[in-house]
Amino acid sequence: MFQVQVDWLDEERSRARFSLPGREEWTAEHITALMRVLGEIREQMSPGVPEAPPPLPQLPPLHAPRYRTVLHEFSGGSLIQFRHPSLGWLQFLLPSVERRRMAEHFASQEAEWEHLHRPLSP
Repeated sequence: MFQVQVDWLDEERSRARFSLPGREEWTAEHITALMRVLGEIREQMSPGVPEAPPPLPQLPPLHAPRYRTVLHEFSGGSLIQFRHPSLGWLQFLLPSVERRRMAEHFASQEAEWEHLHRPLSP
């Protein structure tokens, strides 16, 4: 859709300068494509995205995001898509072993919730 010119300002790729030649008008499609390109640039930068999530609370979580999950026909894993209001639909492919692990985590959380909020006996 458009070319982004990136100049790395140091060998570690911790700083970059980029330009968007010829772009004067922006549509939602342009912004989506730009976010994708910026994500690719970020992936090449250092330090990388941390392996562990940041401590809570960082930003308020999205409450009840729309999602879709389907069985991935080639790997047997689960394709999960979450709708982020500004980033669009984000896709994740979970191998079947991770799907089982997540199901166990959810079941454990459900049991913990029920234990904490069980009705008091008269």
